Amino acid sequence: MKIVHAPTEIAGQMGILCNELRKKGHNVSGYNWFHTYLSYKGDIVNTDAWELIKELDFLLNNTDIFQFHNANTFLLNFKDLPILKEKGKKMVMQHWGSDVRTVKMVKKLNPYPLEPTYYTDKELHQQLTTISKYIDTAIVQDYEAYHYVKDYYKNVFVIPLACNVKDFRVSYPPVTNNNPLIVHAPTNRKFKGSFYVERAIRKIQNKGKFTYKIIEKMSHEKAVAEYMKADIIVDQLLCGTYGMFSVEAMAMGKPVVAFIRDDVREKFPKDLPIVQATPETIADVLLELVQNPKRRHELGRAGRRYVEKYHSAKRVTDELVKIYRKL
Repeated sequence: MKIVHAPTEIAGQMGILCNELRKKGHNVSGYNWFHTYLSYKGDIVNTDAWELIKELDFLLNNTDIFQFHNANTFLLNFKDLPILKEKGKKMVMQHWGSDVRTVKMVKKLNPYPLEPTYYTDKELHQQLTTISKYIDTAIVQDYEAYHYVKDYYKNVFVIPLACNVKDFRVSYPPVTNNNPLIVHAPTNRKFKGSFYVERAIRKIQNKGKFTYKIIEKMSHEKAVAEYMKADIIVDQLLCGTYGMFSVEAMAMGKPVVAFIRDDVREKFPKDLPIVQATPETIADVLLELVQNPKRRHELGRAGRRYVEKYHSAKRVTDELVKIYRKL
């Protein structure tokens, strides 16, 4: 198949999916206009909207399937979608959460408020209504995001975040370490609940021996090198699911702490080893892990097994190809 992924790279996913689809023999191109300090590595074209539009005629005539990301397409106001639809092109939209999460739905589903996205609820509704008029099929990473899009598309598929597991060297927390390193790496402090993490650190700082490090504004490559040194990884405490930071941490053999909403956790495999914590319980959870090196080690091993089993790029793209064949 001739496949194009565009135009927004989120958490390195576009690059991973494109590379893995190529391994399966497909002709795949990826185009990204969203540039951040994270600088994810991947064999895709980093471009801008103006340059990408120049390629549109060629892509229209030489592509079977377009997979768009993050509620973005090539043109403003989705003016390219009627053209693609008229030409009979197969299309998929992959949503990543912040592009669909409404304040109203968060209040209904989530016990904790989340920082509003960059669009109002009305704008998100208008965007999803327009996109789903031309695209029948959406993909989300889990059942936290599923609720925000299920009423718009004819088909919504859930496939996990993709990880090149073999790219991550394993470094399990040692069972003899009495000064564990706790790492928290927020790309957005308000969204991740960093206030509650740091409040918990202050609360337990005289109850156990540990070191705390926060990692921010660092390229993905450099950040991964820092994660390797960690004994405990704290991801997000408000959203109700886990993100790519958790996946990569588990791939490295690190125990992960995050808040997973009960209804979302029910949909994940039963062997998900992420340690549950809320803003109210995070201090106790961290202290227990600080005092239990054997448990840290066991959770690290369980995390690596989990990522190998459910998040491998090969497994995820196998599912993606099945979706393409249904279009």
